[in-house]
Amino acid sequence: MAGLYLHIPFCRKACHYCNFHFSTDLSYVDSMVSAICSEIEFTSDYLEGDSIDSVYFGGGTPSLLDVRQLNKILSKIHEYYIINGNAEITLEANPEDLTLEYCHALKSAGINRLSVGIQSFIDEDLSFMNRAHDIAQARSALKHIRMANIEQLCADLMFGLINSTVERWVDNLTELVQFEPDHISCYNLTIEEQTAFHKWDRQGKIKILDESLQFDQFIKGHEFLTARGYDHYEISNFSMPGRMSRHNSSYWAHEKYLGIGPGAHSFSGSLRSCNPSNNQNYLQGIEQGRLAKEHEVLSHENLYNESIMLGLRKASGIRVQEIMNNYDGPISEHFNLQAANLIGQGLLIDDGSHYRLSLENWYLADHISEQLFYD
Repeated sequence: MAGLYLHIPFCRKACHYCNFHFSTDLSYVDSMVSAICSEIEFTSDYLEGDSIDSVYFGGGTPSLLDVRQLNKILSKIHEYYIINGNAEITLEANPEDLTLEYCHALKSAGINRLSVGIQSFIDEDLSFMNRAHDIAQARSALKHIRMANIEQLCADLMFGLINSTVERWVDNLTELVQFEPDHISCYNLTIEEQTAFHKWDRQGKIKILDESLQFDQFIKGHEFLTARGYDHYEISNFSMPGRMSRHNSSYWAHEKYLGIGPGAHSFSGSLRSCNPSNNQNYLQGIEQGRLAKEHEVLSHENLYNESIMLGLRKASGIRVQEIMNNYDGPISEHFNLQAANLIGQGLLIDDGSHYRLSLENWYLADHISEQLFYD
């Protein structure tokens, strides 16, 4: 199975925390849609005939596309790829776009999973993040998705926000679960370079939430959602049974995927490539029939390190036999030695087939992963 990712590089406004590639100039959305369709056509052999199990419209803000534009892209995908009958077809959306009419149109177009960027049900938070919606629009969007009978409702919330408390975080979770989402992503605010928050942080204009309070919110989110039937299957992700994100799960499992659009990444199993993160360069490259892609051939060591990093983000952890089968010699020797040290320190759990992290140590996944990396 393989996945297809489409990057829609437009937003109405720039959120203060976001460093993804996008433009707020919406004057050439139609030209971009045509270019994306062209790229779908001339990269159609990348996945070597594998059928598609997941189609994911990310961004940016894919819900800025009207139904005509979205259908144009989907038609081109079906023309050049075999889409499995039960494929997960996801569209990321902002609440202000999700009218009932639009939700019905998305369902008719074949979208069966909507991922909504709620972030917070507190207007003060939304204003501070420079989001384009308010609480009322967030509530209406979630109601419209349910009324349109779209198969899966997914939503993002953000914790660790400036001036946040555990109580405010629980209020956000309480509001969201009333809509019975199939999947919830809970992201800890990180200060990324080239964002307004990063600039303000360096200038001393904002004070980042204390790490111990961020950790308390992480633990509370786990307790709150698992008590209501959600599986905490990855550090930032919760789902009702059987509703894990296929798109993200394929990344964590090192499966093949093709990325379409400016800034989109692709992975063939050993080669990672990236389209230019510049809309005009991308459009020009498509017009000339070639893209100035960046390529990285992943070494055996690179693939091992990624397997460690991605594996420890999952609740199931790292499947030990998979490491032993794929990475023999010095790498497997290093893995066994370092894993034994971490198990001895109580930082890693051996459950017989997998090495995984406890809930408390999950928050230290990056630090613990680094100790298993092979240099």
